[in-house]
Amino acid sequence: MAVDPKKPFTRRAGLDSGIPVRQLTSASYRRLFHGVYVGSHVKVTLALRAKAALLVCTPATYASHHTAARLLGGWAPSTVMIHVASPSQCSRSERGGIASHRAPEGVVPIRRSGVPTCPPVQVFLDLASEGIDLVDLVAVGDSLVRASVVTPDELVDAAAGWGGAGCRLARRAARWVRVGVDSVMETRLRMLIVLAGLPEPTVGHVIRREDGSWLHRIDLAHLGLLIAIEYDGRQHAENTTQWNKDIRRREDLENRGWRVIVVTAEGVYGDPEETLERIRRVLRDRGESAGRRRPSVEWHRCFPSRPTE
Repeated sequence: MAVDPKKPFTRRAGLDSGIPVRQLTSASYRRLFHGVYVGSHVKVTLALRAKAALLVCTPATYASHHTAARLLGGWAPSTVMIHVASPSQCSRSERGGIASHRAPEGVVPIRRSGVPTCPPVQVFLDLASEGIDLVDLVAVGDSLVRASVVTPDELVDAAAGWGGAGCRLARRAARWVRVGVDSVMETRLRMLIVLAGLPEPTVGHVIRREDGSWLHRIDLAHLGLLIAIEYDGRQHAENTTQWNKDIRRREDLENRGWRVIVVTAEGVYGDPEETLERIRRVLRDRGESAGRRRPSVEWHRCFPSRPTE
């Protein structure tokens, strides 16, 4: 039976269909994993790579962890590996590029992009068991909520009833997951604030016109104090139209009495302590108690300052 070069196939299936070895190793085909190929003209997506990995795993294996989070429309820390989970220790693949895990009992995979995939609640718990840090795990949860595949309450309930590795981390992170977070950097900025002991801002506050239509969305807002904390990605500065729109928007917010704090990636990754102090100053200016206690060891672990040159 001829293989379809638009779909991943094994070396054995290719040979059985009459494709000689010299052709498999030519520019006509791309090797995805050891012994797994696809036509070189085919766009390689995460779903395609996951399907390719599952070809060399037992039938009950499914995409898990980082791979599953992204297939579900969420975010996960960057990795070049395709993560899968198998119900049996002896069936786990040891091929390069595939990270195999032991599947927890009772997990029923769902399908995403044609790939059997770990359910979102279990993805959250699995990543907690892998030991990713608190902020990253909250970002995973926020992104899965934004993808409308799970709710914060479902994550809280699942973490509360789970006793596996990383269970304490899962419980803490689940309590910080929120509805309405637009990006991973919004999660990071919010956690930079709350892990330092400052009041938690409201996520995604919408200011509406008198007729009820949408006027502005504020990333993070202290409503009673009229403080807006905004993450500004570099792409805004590179897009003149968007940049000018953002300037006018901020001027309008200030005219309405809002104090706007703009934070860039440098303020999160380069000098988070300075960002924290900027926010503290504005909170104090607006009458909110914002003590000067030093951030915790955990805060420094999650937000290490970049060394100055």
